[in-house]
Amino acid sequence: MPVASGCIRGSHQRSGSVALDSLVKSSVKTKSAKTFRLSTAFHTVLGAVLSVAILSAGSVQASSSDSSLDRPAIKSQKAANSLLLDVTRTDGGVRLVSVGERGHIIFSDDHGVSWQQASVPTIQMLTAVQFPSEKVGYAVGHDAIVLKTEDGGETWQQVYVDREATVPLLDVWFKDNLHGFAVGAYGYIIETVDGGQSWDFIDDRIANDDEFHYNAINDDGQGNLFLAGEAGILYRSTDSGQTWTTLSSPYEGSWFGVSGDNGRVLVHGLRGNIYQSQDLGETWQPLSSGTEQTLFGSAKLIDGSIALVGNSGAVLTGSGYEAGLPSSERAGLSVSHRPDRMTLSALAPSSDGFIVVVGQGGAYRMTIEGNVLK
Repeated sequence: MPVASGCIRGSHQRSGSVALDSLVKSSVKTKSAKTFRLSTAFHTVLGAVLSVAILSAGSVQASSSDSSLDRPAIKSQKAANSLLLDVTRTDGGVRLVSVGERGHIIFSDDHGVSWQQASVPTIQMLTAVQFPSEKVGYAVGHDAIVLKTEDGGETWQQVYVDREATVPLLDVWFKDNLHGFAVGAYGYIIETVDGGQSWDFIDDRIANDDEFHYNAINDDGQGNLFLAGEAGILYRSTDSGQTWTTLSSPYEGSWFGVSGDNGRVLVHGLRGNIYQSQDLGETWQPLSSGTEQTLFGSAKLIDGSIALVGNSGAVLTGSGYEAGLPSSERAGLSVSHRPDRMTLSALAPSSDGFIVVVGQGGAYRMTIEGNVLK
């Protein structure tokens, strides 16, 4: 499979620096010419333990960009217990797939009870994964790398990399096997319409002069796309990403996740902020999360309820999309925490009624009440 280079479409240089609070889903590899925009939010969001985990993982990969990109991931019996940043279920399937540090991609066919490690061509940090179908999936990570699988996540090939940009991609969304987007730091956004054979920068379609980071992209279940990120930025596309409207954001802090269903959309981020819209993002209703922990991942569960996870092992579950949620009183969100307070970055429903969460310490099976299953 051909590999598209970011240089083919023109260089995409980014000035400035990466904000750790906006890139919590990944360790951030920097060059000496770059510095971090340290913010007060960083200290309240990450906590000392996750900071060490993320920075130490990044330091391993920062030594040589080319070697990280070109060296295959090492098979390890502890891959399922390493730092994992995203998890998903293949579309229409039972299989769960998770990605994380050192190019680790693992998959499970028994609801997350046991995991196998995939063959991956890079040891770069991988930050997000999505499957538009049961067999075809895409994963993204540092140095604007995009990987593709056509066998349900067992083997992966590199289909895009931008060696000059040295920025992380932070999320990926595909409408189908061919048409999709990858987004990341400094307003980096690329599109493919041919399954990754070629890519185009589309940053000129979006008003983001400050080059705020794009942390999350998702749809509302009815084909409308939402893009969210640093400093509360929110955008909507109703035409498959051809044009984007800047939305009035209800919060100026960073968003880390977007999820949607049946025309409703949730955004969530710093300090436990959750908002929902039922009118394509024109208005937003706050949901009482019951926590000030930053929320990184969200997903619709099999029974139609929602679950969110975040800092300090926070697990939130509630009635969610199906309830309409005209006010915070009807949100019905309950909060629990993992006893060890390990930070959780993402979750996916398993087909046996439980959830699989990932983050610090790897992948865990949990009840929807937040109890870890042995």
